[in-house]
Amino acid sequence: MILIIKNIPSITKESELGDFVDSALKFCLLIPIKLGNILKTDIFCLKNIKTNVLSFHGRVFIDDEKAGKRVIRKLHGKRFKNKIVEVREYFIRSSKNDRRLAQKPVPADILEKRRGERRCNIKHVDTASTYKNVFDTENIYHLSRKARNDIYDL
Repeated sequence: MILIIKNIPSITKESELGDFVDSALKFCLLIPIKLGNILKTDIFCLKNIKTNVLSFHGRVFIDDEKAGKRVIRKLHGKRFKNKIVEVREYFIRSSKNDRRLAQKPVPADILEKRRGERRCNIKHVDTASTYKNVFDTENIYHLSRKARNDIYDL
């Protein structure tokens, strides 16, 4: 089973990540028993293109399925080096089942619509607005009163 541990600190080493997961694998009543073994750990970094923020995640390969589910249950939402981590099962996506690959291209007229009006079929006509300066501090009362009256007339 492959686990992904999201939101780990940037200074984390693979051995520290392994020790963190290894603590959840130990089961102790009277004699400490280890339920599964960690086969491999690795850390990777993802960069959000829009916000330019880096996020670090870790992958842990565990040989037993029950041990992996126990690690998820014990470590999800726990603190690791003063950061709350999210532990989930890592799924390998198959290219055969990916719906995005078989998706048809979106027409240009749909892309040009505003996001809120994509389902309304509203066509915009290039008309000049009736109010030239909305941020006019002297006539702000008159503008809002006129706008309110226009709405009630509809």
